[in-house]
Amino acid sequence: MSFIVRSSKYRHVFGTAFKRDACFENLQVSMSAWDTNFVTANPKYMAVNWNAGGGGAFCVVPHSEAGKLRGNFPLFTAHAGAVLDTSFSPFDDDVIASGAEDHQAMVWRVPEDLLEREEDVTQPVAVLGGHGRKVGHVAWNPVASDVLAVSSSDHTVKLWDVSRQTVGVTLQGFKDTVLSVAWSADGRQLAAASRDKKLRVFDARTGNCVQEGASHQGIKGSRVTWLSGPRLATTGFSRSSDRQVYIWDSSDLSKPLETHNLDMSAGMLMPFYDAGTQMLYVGGKGDGNIRYYEFADDKLHELSVYTSAEPQRGLGVMAKRGVDVARCEVMRFYKVASNSMVEPISFKVPRKSEAFQADIYPPAPAGVPAMSAEEFFAGKQAEPLLVDMERLFKDGPLVVGAAAGGQPVPVVKAAPVAEAKAAPEVKAAPAPVAKAASPEPVVRSVSPSPQTPPPASPPAPVRTQTQTRATAPAPAQAQAANSAELDALRAENKRLQSELAEATQSASSAQAAAQSATTQLASSRESLAQLQTELSRAQSDVQALQAEVSSASDKLNAAQAEASSAGAQVAEAGRQVDEYRRKLGEAEESMRGLQEDRERIQGELQRAIEAASELALAAEKAADAM
Repeated sequence: MSFIVRSSKYRHVFGTAFKRDACFENLQVSMSAWDTNFVTANPKYMAVNWNAGGGGAFCVVPHSEAGKLRGNFPLFTAHAGAVLDTSFSPFDDDVIASGAEDHQAMVWRVPEDLLEREEDVTQPVAVLGGHGRKVGHVAWNPVASDVLAVSSSDHTVKLWDVSRQTVGVTLQGFKDTVLSVAWSADGRQLAAASRDKKLRVFDARTGNCVQEGASHQGIKGSRVTWLSGPRLATTGFSRSSDRQVYIWDSSDLSKPLETHNLDMSAGMLMPFYDAGTQMLYVGGKGDGNIRYYEFADDKLHELSVYTSAEPQRGLGVMAKRGVDVARCEVMRFYKVASNSMVEPISFKVPRKSEAFQADIYPPAPAGVPAMSAEEFFAGKQAEPLLVDMERLFKDGPLVVGAAAGGQPVPVVKAAPVAEAKAAPEVKAAPAPVAKAASPEPVVRSVSPSPQTPPPASPPAPVRTQTQTRATAPAPAQAQAANSAELDALRAENKRLQSELAEATQSASSAQAAAQSATTQLASSRESLAQLQTELSRAQSDVQALQAEVSSASDKLNAAQAEASSAGAQVAEAGRQVDEYRRKLGEAEESMRGLQEDRERIQGELQRAIEAASELALAAEKAADAM
């Protein structure tokens, strides 16, 4: 969002979609109107909300099964309502939580015979009930094992101890539905955005709301994510339907540190933050764009935009320990490209060297809990445990928990820190796998037996964030290491800039812009349909509005067909898009007026019915008299 060209090693990050044979096809993605990502992933699986009739379901697919999914692939089916959100445990790749419209959250363990079985998985290991309305979000604590945040439309967020299946803390004070929740990196605080247009930060141990402030004032939804340290980022809409990104100080929510208006598209914005590279990715529903920025000095610096003609319904991200370090991949998205396909998108830093690039891969979360749920609710504080990313460069993605086949993440003492004692050895805590059939939850440990042989590769150091900062290289050394690589990249950058200039001037770029406008129209139609369902507007008025949308769409399609031969027609199409956006704003105002008219007409109709009843009674009396 800054227009000043600045030096950054992530300046030339680019996104590339996987080939078709590496995508997940033959899926039945949920058609729920709830604002959700629809998809989530870890180094072993990809999970997607399923469009199931007569109940709720989701599907967990191993990455090895990319391609067309077989028709009888097993689903996870125990919810009585549509599944709205899923989340893999950060400490066990075989454990996943789900929330649904049946007022329940559930915790599951992926069976070992998933690929061989034909029947669905119907027995969760834990059922977390007690919510008054539908469960919209589930989020695992990033530091403590077995701690799960579950938000519900009953205006509460419950923090569960999954191993005991008990509620540790309940967060209250919301005046409307909770739209998004996010844990801080140290797991001590939880931020929540609500439909009451407020942003709140809670102390996760006490349940107290430590900060509250007015957020985006638009009528549509909002989301929140943590940035580095105490900073937060939210996405939402203004009163005039501008899509916005706010930067906040979590210790003072009286006003945002920065306010950025992006555009006037109708789709929800989905923010994702990578703490290792300090990059914020913002994708929009209904369009094919993913903007990405570098967060530095409490400001967002725009890097680039990944564009695609295929609109996205939702996005999920791979955990950092699952990226391809050997190919300099810093982020991987899983894009719901249609109702039947999920497409991975890889973001990489261009480097020619085949050696490990330590400057772009600081230590990342190791997938090892720093404390148990009991210690967490007792008030213990701990930094997240980190793993040296060079391990991933040598051994590939890091699988944790029981999915690691008995091989835990090697945890060794951190390097000594000046005037401080070395950190003690930390061992992996057990993963949450309480069996639902037992009277008391049973927890399976992911720690290996004493006879388990050590891994062939050398152990990777896992250290706390504090120790990582103490052992980081000096800025001068980092600059010297980068200078040689920057010299090697100059020629390639010059060639890429030349190709970019040519592509910008080509007719194909104009065609892609017109296609993007068409996808925005499709998103607008979906938003109108959702408003129609929620407000029960009169069918005749909705049909009239759809006729206007169809007319505008025909004009844009005509502009797209002629874009390759005349740039002036593309400009005309853009003008028509702006006119349509204005009409959409007027239509929204008209819809609100129609709702008021409908209520007034219903009242008059009720009075007319009562009058008709009286007349009928009078007629009967007259007939009797005759």
